[in-house]
Amino acid sequence: MDSTFDASIYVRAPIINIANGVTLANALVAACPEVVPENVAKACTKLKAAGEAGQRALTARRRVNGALSEDDVRGLDREADGSFGALRMRLIATSMLPEARYPQARRAGELVKELFGDDGLSFLTAEYSVQNTVMASILAHIEEAGLKPEIDALAGPEFLEQIGNVLPRYDAMVRDKLQKEAATTSNLATHVRAIQTAIVNYATKVAAMVDEDEPATIEAARKALRPLDVHREAGARRAHGGAKGEATSGAPPAPAAPPATGAAADGAGEPA
Repeated sequence: MDSTFDASIYVRAPIINIANGVTLANALVAACPEVVPENVAKACTKLKAAGEAGQRALTARRRVNGALSEDDVRGLDREADGSFGALRMRLIATSMLPEARYPQARRAGELVKELFGDDGLSFLTAEYSVQNTVMASILAHIEEAGLKPEIDALAGPEFLEQIGNVLPRYDAMVRDKLQKEAATTSNLATHVRAIQTAIVNYATKVAAMVDEDEPATIEAARKALRPLDVHREAGARRAHGGAKGEATSGAPPAPAAPPATGAAADGAGEPA
């Protein structure tokens, strides 16, 4: 049995997101020995509370995100796509008429280029916020350039009327999603940092239990902190496999706890 114990690998904040942070906190709590010093038991209780708070926040985020039906969002997106696609197709169809007999054909082709450019409808495949910005800019150009009467005459008034109907609803949907995402991301980042701090605090106190002259204390500490080993090893495998690292929900790593002092510092090592 290895009689050395490197506390430094345990008392630095793990890289986590909210989901695996809650899992790691729960695993550490479950692995905590039944009989421990009071300060370790207290740190374990705080870790359990941080994990439970993170779980509640994650559940709340899923509930909030589910409040806006994805079917409704996709339906609105299809309606907006169809509205702009229909206007462009109508103008293209008019531009295909022989100019000698239908002088408006030339102007219809010019409007297709002016409104949609070389990229055509490619903006409709972008994320909702980008699509919303491009659609709003097209409508703003029509209004500022005074093109509405001309477009109504060439395509029919129904097309801009429909765009004017769907765009405010689309904009409201995008704003609602962005506001909810910003609020929940900020909230989850707070919980990620709280879990990181609680883990560092707990691991530091468990490491301080070690007396290298007593192998049983080393084994007990390793068993209690084994979930951190598993988490770290999984991260290393992902890195070697070329997979992207896990997100931290915007939370920076929590600082390592200050080194223990006095008798409790024996065998604890310096935190990283």
